[in-house]
Amino acid sequence: MKALVYTAPDEVIYRDEPAPALDDGEVVLKIEAVGICGSDMHAYHGHDPRRVPPMILGHEFCGTIVEGPGRGRRTTGNPLIACGVCEFCAQAATTCARTGRWSG
Repeated sequence: MKALVYTAPDEVIYRDEPAPALDDGEVVLKIEAVGICGSDMHAYHGHDPRRVPPMILGHEFCGTIVEGPGRGRRTTGNPLIACGVCEFCAQAATTCARTGRWSG
């Protein structure tokens, strides 16, 4: 798979990345568009200690499912992967999830 990989502050490289191994219910998307937001730019410039290279930036995306359930369907991605079990998730405040993580 091709990806634009953040490799160091102010540096990205377009390169091949290994295809992901899927768990049950997961999908692979053919990405058709990605938004680069302010948090991506902070990371790119080395101003976000939570984003350690190498990593693929761009957590606002859309594409078509090419592998897994729903193959052929166009979709968008929610960059937040909430834990689903903490008090914040129980109140639908998933952006505050105790053990949530972000894609990209």
